[in-house]
Amino acid sequence: MKNKMKKIVMLLMLLVSLASANAKCDWSSLKLQQANDRNYYQWKVSGKVLDDTCVNWMFMIYDFQTKKTDTLRDNRGLAQVQFNVKGKYKMYLKVWDKCKKCDTALYREVNIVQFPGAKVTITPSVNALSCKKYKFELSYIKGLSVKDTCMDYYLVFYAGPWMDKMSQGKWDSLTDYQIGTEYDFPDADYLGYTDTRIVDYTFKNSGRVLMIAQWWNKCVGQDTFMFRKLDVCKTITKPKCDWSKLGFGYGKPIPCNVYKFELGSIDSCITYTSYIYNYKTQKWTDTFTARTFTKVFTDTGKYKVYVVARNKCGGCDTSYYNFVTVTCNPTSGVDEIIKEEPKLIRMYDMMGRPVYNARENEITIYLYSDGSTRKIIKK
Repeated sequence: MKNKMKKIVMLLMLLVSLASANAKCDWSSLKLQQANDRNYYQWKVSGKVLDDTCVNWMFMIYDFQTKKTDTLRDNRGLAQVQFNVKGKYKMYLKVWDKCKKCDTALYREVNIVQFPGAKVTITPSVNALSCKKYKFELSYIKGLSVKDTCMDYYLVFYAGPWMDKMSQGKWDSLTDYQIGTEYDFPDADYLGYTDTRIVDYTFKNSGRVLMIAQWWNKCVGQDTFMFRKLDVCKTITKPKCDWSKLGFGYGKPIPCNVYKFELGSIDSCITYTSYIYNYKTQKWTDTFTARTFTKVFTDTGKYKVYVVARNKCGGCDTSYYNFVTVTCNPTSGVDEIIKEEPKLIRMYDMMGRPVYNARENEITIYLYSDGSTRKIIKK
């Protein structure tokens, strides 16, 4: 019982000590002024007590939506903040005297009301080859006619070192409030803006982009806006392409050095580029950009046909190849027929097989320079 009474007495002494300490500080001269223009707020703390070098103060904002508290920077007692998400907030000002060991606090509540139904729809391109292309749509405001001429719609884009230096975790968790208080929106980071409700926009570079969407009612002089974070090109995963229609084929060469190639079935999404490589000369000799094409080989030997197929719909490509061996090279024309001995001439067909024996005045020769035939008789 004696120990219990001793603890009570000590507690009472502590309370009296704290009360005495607080009684040493006179906060009666403190003033907190507030001003705002829509969602832009500023507070000014003043008072004779602030002239004391022992006295310090700090502004803080509590977000009831995220349950987070952030510290505000002030300039000689003037703190400013821009709220970008509707909801309830509390501004908390703490003032303390480090010499007299006492403090006090002041509060102001803020309620931000957004235009009803305001939202922005972001649609990035599904094509990895055009991942810098976006489509944006700002919604109509509920309760207003779609033909209302009072509403203006804006998108503004920024990109710069402030967001590039962040870790991925910090960038992903960055709140609108933090953006509004920490980012200065320098002119060097400005990318451009749009002033239509629905817009197609192409970014020049990939990377992190900060976008501001604004709904402005010029008739009543009020607006609302929101921030959105974009990772241009990063969130696009390269889609899988269906290459089942690819192919490589050719019919029987007629004549033997003329090949007609066909690269799969018709598909409007797929384009082809084919390259011919001559192993004898060790050079690439020809390029074709059609699904079907004809190649006239001017020399015998082994060739590679290398094909690059691009799927413009899926944004991907592939390559494959095959080989062709040319075993003959028909003459392109006859300028002179042998008239002297020997009188007996042995003839061969295009494959090198003997045909028949003939006298000079009975010679029949077929020419294959253009795929047609022609008869020549010399007497």
